[in-house]
Amino acid sequence: MIEIKLVEGKYTARVSPPHGDAEWESKEPSTVDELAAQLRDLGCHPTDIGDAFYAADPGWVKRSDA
Repeated sequence: MIEIKLVEGKYTARVSPPHGDAEWESKEPSTVDELAAQLRDLGCHPTDIGDAFYAADPGWVKRSDA
């Protein structure tokens, strides 16, 4: 499971297998791009990351630098 929450314009996340290689929780809010990079490093699939961002904030793409 990837659970993302919008917190004052930034995001926190919690990941558990099978979506990531291990249990993980962010320590502080991050930007879309920072958090997406962390989630990819944890082995999360880009589609699952996008789906989790969308569930937390349908306008998340506008907050990305990419």
